[in-house]
Amino acid sequence: MEKTLELVFTKSDGSKKTLSISDPRDGVTLAEAQTAATQIIAANVLTSGGLALSEFVEARIKVVTVTVLA
Repeated sequence: MEKTLELVFTKSDGSKKTLSISDPRDGVTLAEAQTAATQIIAANVLTSGGLALSEFVEARIKVVTVTVLA
């Protein structure tokens, strides 16, 4: 089972961008994700297609089960 923390942002043109973080620690909270997202936006270090991230939309944990075929 693989886990990914996804932080969803709105870009300056209104479209959405998802930042995926592999293997987040267990028990990560919405408040912690919001704090991280706010710091990412304030630092203005990430862009997508030349557009700045302007607003935090949501945080979610995606869990994928991987089965290797033998």
